[in-house]
Amino acid sequence: MANCILCSTELKFMNTPTLGAGKLNDGGVVCSSCFKKINNADPKIAFKLKNYSVDDIKSLLEGKATSDGQKKSRLDEIKKQIQDLKLSNVSSFFGRREINELPNILASTEVVDNIAQGTYNKGQGILVSTDRRLLFIDKGMLYGIKVEDFPLEKISSIQYETGLILGEIKIHTYGNIAKIENVEKSSARAFAEFVRNKLSQPKETTTTTTVSQPNILDQLEKLSKLKENGILSEEEFNEQKKKLLEKL
Repeated sequence: MANCILCSTELKFMNTPTLGAGKLNDGGVVCSSCFKKINNADPKIAFKLKNYSVDDIKSLLEGKATSDGQKKSRLDEIKKQIQDLKLSNVSSFFGRREINELPNILASTEVVDNIAQGTYNKGQGILVSTDRRLLFIDKGMLYGIKVEDFPLEKISSIQYETGLILGEIKIHTYGNIAKIENVEKSSARAFAEFVRNKLSQPKETTTTTTVSQPNILDQLEKLSKLKENGILSEEEFNEQKKKLLEKL
């Protein structure tokens, strides 16, 4: 038999997609392993593989590899940010499914500056603070991922309550209160106080300085006096006068 058009593996009965599913429109055939990679990259293309050429498939897989590489790089960056927070339970976060989703949720330049674990709307997840917002992320085993977004400018206040072991964080936005429950006691206090301090920081404001231009008539009057006092010649006076009038 022939070899896989992508990886050159010898095609045998056991490693060839059945019913011609691995055949491309230019006659090449892919092995079951490569077919699986195509399906992971885009199931729709894998379903109608015969409509595509080997160049189409190589472009697809190369693009997927680049995307995965960028995602891994961003995930490593985010994990480093969390590690640098030096939280007492930082190692427990890296085992959470929500952490792996952060590259898909956060903006490319968004920075994680605090994090806590808890329960929100009966879902277990993480409460993340960034330089732009707070987010509660819950990635369940069955229902996918849920993300609740709290932009900093919409948060009016943040409070916390603690019991013997666990605590609760209350995020007050205009017209709503989000309660993050079952937060470890010290984490609830530290997270809420951190965000409260951040909210109290003065907002950066951009001031526009307006430079007032002298009145044209006033400038003409000054030119006339300079001419009368012999400081400007008739020619110089007319030249400066012309420039001023052009500004009108």
